[in-house]
Parts: sequence; C-alpha cells; structure tokens
Amino acid sequence: MLLYWTTIGDFVPEQLLHPGRSPALGSAEAWSMLAYSLNRDLGIALPKVEIQPGGRPWFPEMPNLHFSLSHTKGAALAAISQFPVGVDVESIRQVHDTTSRRLLEAPHGDLELFELWTLRESWFKLTGKGDLRSIPISRENGRITLPEGSEEVFCRLYTDIPGCAAAICCKGEQPPESIRFLDPEQLLK
Repeated sequence: MLLYWTTIGDFVPEQLLHPGRSPALGSAEAWSMLAYSLNRDLGIALPKVEIQPGGRPWFPEMPNLHFSLSHTKGAALAAISQFPVGVDVESIRQVHDTTSRRLLEAPHGDLELFELWTLRESWFKLTGKGDLRSIPISRENGRITLPEGSEEVFCRLYTDIPGCAAAICCKGEQPPESIRFLDPEQLLK
C-alpha cells in the first residue's frame, strides 16, 4: 500500500500534474499525488477514472487497483492499494458546539473529535455505509472497534500531518505505520 501526504501550496491547479476533479482547494494536489505515485511507484499513467454509484471514484480499466483521496485546509492525502481503501484528513480546528455534540453522541470510547471524524469518513469511503454522525466506531485501551461485520477491515489513525488528524480504513492488508511526505514541488508539471 502506498500512502502519501503533501502540503497545499501556492500553486495554481494549471501548474500541477493533474487539475483535480473539483475547484476545491487541495483537489489538484490530491489528484496530482495520485498521478505522481502511480507513475513513480507503479510505472503507469493515471488511468481513466469513473464514478461508481454512491460517488466512489475508480479505475474501470484497472478494477484491482484501488485509491482514495482527501484534502483539507493545508494538506492532501492519497492512498493506493490492491485492496479497497478509504482515507480522510481534517485540519484540527474549532467547530460549533452543536456539530461536536452530534458527532460525539454515539458511544466512541476515548476517541477525540477529529480522530472519530476521520475514522468515520474513511470507513464511509471504504464501505459506502452508515451515517457519518453515528457510525459505531470507538477506541478502548488503544484498540479501535469497528461496526459489526467488519472483521476483515483494518483502520489506523495518524498524527504525521502537522495540525491535522488523518485515518485510513482498508480491506486485505494492514495500513502502513506512517504516511510518507511528498514535496509539493514534485507535483509540478
């Protein structure tokens, strides 16, 4: 599994390897990381991307190659795997008390707000199931407990990205212990 992050710089999307799939800040960096990693690590160009029902992007010409992207203020995250994968990164920031209460209503053990948020998002990206406010994920004594029926799913939290929380959920293999940094200069055309 390949897992990378980069900072969102002062580049305009036209300067990067890939323009992104939305005008959101960080989209071009995330897609450029995907294109860069596919080329450098696997020796292939970014294949044609389609959207599956439910919104998940995939490579129809390479259905055994899976990826997930996420971006937030200041950082982008990309995962590539031979197994289904979901990632999320969120900048740690103040959120409205109502939002915090809603997200923390369901039992969550000792998970902090953004740990829970990123785990739920990455779980949802992996499975397409659940309500992001109440997916039953918790942590007790360092052990993450997932929803029923998820015996083959592995999740990990990361603190590698300054000012952010990040998580991955994947099937088939343990996620890496850390996220590799890609200098944004490497993502330029």
